[in-house]
Amino acid sequence: MLKNILVAAAVIVLGVAVYAYSFARDVSAIVSGYVAQSLCTNVLMLGREQAEVEALDLSQVQLNVTTSVVHDDSVVTIARLGPVSHTTVALHRPGLGCANTGGLPMETVRGIGLEREAPERVTRSDSNWPAVTTNLTGVDYPALQVAVDGAFIETSDDIYTRQNTRALLVSYKGHILAERYGQGFDAQSPLRGMSMTKSVTSALVGILVGQGKLDINAAAPIRDWSELQDGRSRVSTHHLLKMTAGFDYNEAYETDPRNLLNTMLMTQPDMPAYAANTALISEPGDSWDYQTTHSVLLQEVIRNTLGDDQAYFRFPQEQLFAKLGMHNSFFQADAMGTFIGGAFMFATGRDWMRLGLLFLNDGVHEGERILPQGWVEYSTTPSAASLLKRAYGAQIWLNSPSPQQLFPGMPEDAYAFQGHYGQYVIVIPSLELVVVRLGMTFNGEKGFDKQALLRDVVAALTAI
Repeated sequence: MLKNILVAAAVIVLGVAVYAYSFARDVSAIVSGYVAQSLCTNVLMLGREQAEVEALDLSQVQLNVTTSVVHDDSVVTIARLGPVSHTTVALHRPGLGCANTGGLPMETVRGIGLEREAPERVTRSDSNWPAVTTNLTGVDYPALQVAVDGAFIETSDDIYTRQNTRALLVSYKGHILAERYGQGFDAQSPLRGMSMTKSVTSALVGILVGQGKLDINAAAPIRDWSELQDGRSRVSTHHLLKMTAGFDYNEAYETDPRNLLNTMLMTQPDMPAYAANTALISEPGDSWDYQTTHSVLLQEVIRNTLGDDQAYFRFPQEQLFAKLGMHNSFFQADAMGTFIGGAFMFATGRDWMRLGLLFLNDGVHEGERILPQGWVEYSTTPSAASLLKRAYGAQIWLNSPSPQQLFPGMPEDAYAFQGHYGQYVIVIPSLELVVVRLGMTFNGEKGFDKQALLRDVVAALTAI
């Protein structure tokens, strides 16, 4: 009896040890990947001081377990959890942003890029940007000022519970009514969009549709899927846009640090290949779930549709950013050169506003149609499956009535690009209103109340 008990205890101890090692190995890779990518982008590309980025953009937990060294075009980060350590190298390639090498040789990663120079951002002043309008009829300016100030007022010295608003802009009926930046940031500061990147990826798909190069209702052009018999061969680009492919995973990146999303974004050199291996749990179109795999795969759709890597590398800049005057905006690619469709795009507050205004104006900018006729309507029409949970269009959150409505009490035509840490581009067509808020809010909506901001802004515009 005693022998059996000892054997069982030994097996349990061994199992716990194996699990602990596996957990530490995976988490150290994810943490080092996040820190390396963040430092590479903010220090090497944006010119911020390493100490500032570590103090304002990284959590204390991340800092406690990592050591980073910044080189001329790369960052090396080592994460240590107990006896386990992992080293991540993040490399900057002009035109493709910063990428974690994911274990690939640095020279292999450096060899994937533009054949001729095309910097991903050109810092320019917005000489033609309109001045803030202070005398528009029907606006309660004192109330609007209170709403704007409220986004910047802090009630805590703890950076992890503060609002940490970095930019706030309001456009109403074609006029800029408010534009303010947090300390250390200004109109030329590219700021992270996180999952707002998804909405821009959708716009790029729309441009291909407008050019007659892509049928979103045909099977999505994803490598190897056409040969599969498990349902992925029936996934269309439409399903990816609407997040109704039916992938079998839960995007619980904060409650499960080793989940698919974190592993994909922080450790994988070829993110679409990793995402494409995700099995389905339902027939495409039957269910909706918010999953970044859809957005990552949309960039492979774009790349495969163009069929020319050099054209693909230039596509966001030439076909969208340059046309809108978004000179301080850039996508970032994975190690294999595919832009990361669900995260890591950076743009200034003004450039995010330009995107919001493009959608407000039905895809037209200064008389030129950028998005095809009907694309904005398609993008802001919820799928039936999403209405059972949270109304969602083509990579855009919607305010249509649903169990978890986006903006209760606001016009139902409201919609938003949304990203982690409190990134928002909110559009209300019926009010001709666009609100942009960017920041680094570590504790989500507990730290920044987007509902209160929008409520107070709308009240100021409709009070008189």
